[in-house]
Amino acid sequence: MAVVAWLAVALASGTAGAAPPSLGPEINPYECLGRYEAASRARSISQMQAELAKRLDPPYEEGEPPSVRAMKFCVIALLKSRVGDSDAAEYYARAVQENPIEPGYELWYGGYYSGFRGAHRPVLELAEKHYYRALEKLDALKKEGTFRDYHAVVEEWVRKRLLILYQEDGQPLLPWKAYPQHPSGLDAPSLSASSQLSVSEDTRDFYYHDEMRAFSQEANFVASDLRARAITDLQVYNIVRAPMRYRIQNRVRVRQNYLGAFDFIHEYNLAKRAMITSFYLNPGSGDLPLNDVKVQQIGGGYNRVLPLYPLFDLRFEGSFQRINRRGTVEFLPNREENFNLFELKPSLSRFLASDKLSLDGVYVLLDMADVAGGITDDRMRKEVIRAARLEYALYRPFVFPFENVRTATRGWYFYAGAMQDDKVYGLRTVSAQDFYGGFRFEGANVLDLTLQGTYLTSRTTFIDPTVVRPIEMTDPAQTFANFRTTAVVQLRVINPDALPGLPPSTLGFMPDMINVVIPISHDLGVTGRKDYENIRGGVEMWFKFFGTGIGGTAFLMTAGYDYQFFYRITKSMHMAHVALRMGWGDL
Repeated sequence: MAVVAWLAVALASGTAGAAPPSLGPEINPYECLGRYEAASRARSISQMQAELAKRLDPPYEEGEPPSVRAMKFCVIALLKSRVGDSDAAEYYARAVQENPIEPGYELWYGGYYSGFRGAHRPVLELAEKHYYRALEKLDALKKEGTFRDYHAVVEEWVRKRLLILYQEDGQPLLPWKAYPQHPSGLDAPSLSASSQLSVSEDTRDFYYHDEMRAFSQEANFVASDLRARAITDLQVYNIVRAPMRYRIQNRVRVRQNYLGAFDFIHEYNLAKRAMITSFYLNPGSGDLPLNDVKVQQIGGGYNRVLPLYPLFDLRFEGSFQRINRRGTVEFLPNREENFNLFELKPSLSRFLASDKLSLDGVYVLLDMADVAGGITDDRMRKEVIRAARLEYALYRPFVFPFENVRTATRGWYFYAGAMQDDKVYGLRTVSAQDFYGGFRFEGANVLDLTLQGTYLTSRTTFIDPTVVRPIEMTDPAQTFANFRTTAVVQLRVINPDALPGLPPSTLGFMPDMINVVIPISHDLGVTGRKDYENIRGGVEMWFKFFGTGIGGTAFLMTAGYDYQFFYRITKSMHMAHVALRMGWGDL
């Protein structure tokens, strides 16, 4: 593996020279990593805990010099990180305290907050603090003439990890945190610009909403008492469509270590002929009246991970945006809507021994203005989305079939969640619910596998204002449920975890990841309309690279093709999508 190769280079440089007499012999900081790997490789968590207990009793021998004590505290800290002990940071701090001139211990300390801790994101502000301290100490060693060969490896690892910390931010516009990062960059603000361009011709929108449910809702509404009261087979067939969609997301981010990240956001979406203009379809024709949908969003957001151990890590993300939308009001394709969007996305995460438990929440409010004119009771408009997701990540090593040794993985994640989306139209509410569960297995080498089942429902409730005591009733003609099975196979052609340092760049661009992704899904009707049952499969390519010649900007390119067959109506769809991202957020 590349890590072993780097370690061999670092260890080969030996312990030449001597540290100041007060610290004792100069010790390569990669000896800490080597001893940790020897104590954890092919061992169970209980065996690692036993090894840790031996190293804690005592942590060092009486009379050992500080440089030796620092290395031993570092090994203990790495083992504590691996088994999930909440006091691991204390031992990283002891290692740094015992040998304050060695930048390698700052590298491992920063790696604790960027590789172990955090709630779906690293504890960035604490991680970068130690990485910049490492850069500061590396500069001091260069000035003093005590910079060793292995320190060049330390420097590469630090700079690579800072690139990964900032990879979502986009193009740096100020120099301090841009690659090659400066030791003075810790407290300096960063200003970066991110832009994402996505194009697709697909039955699914960019938010991966369930197309079987969406098509069934439209067909049910056409056939309901509220509209045409009937729908032909040809109209059912034609409702399946894959509009051309375009999306541009722009963001300017200001980041400062003490404050976190502040975002200024703009987004533009265009879907060509995506909305049914009128659901009063002519029963003598199979044509659908369709119109474009345009949406613009502008606003701001904030996010940060707060380390609240020994309780948990808390990630807070929120945004406010002003929405301008045209093409979503039935009968009025040119009507513009302007409203506010509020979004909160908190996450909690905590280690349970070597495993990690995470809880995510989402709350979205689309605060729409009531419709002017018409019947008073039908004027109200509002949409509320609430979601929660619980994930348990197994990080312990496993003995797999046909193997006789324990193998460390990148994690085996088991999760379950629920979502409810309520759209209010006067006295009627259209509610969509998702209940899902599954696992994602990330292997140690090249293979990842995801398997998920999702139960999706849709129903329309209403209140009849003409009765003496109005009660909420369900419209059976607009009640629907389906079950989606999803499998995703991912092959890592270039594995970023195997490249801890900086590989050679070409024309100032450094490759970091190439993945081949094979998604497969099947939609099965459970209750209500089953016309849109389908099977879908495709192939995608994911490329990530860093522009080390332009400040370390991270680029992510994705491209894919999907084939979807709606077997009950015998309709085939060929679809494609491509995206170029300079920085990004949630994917």
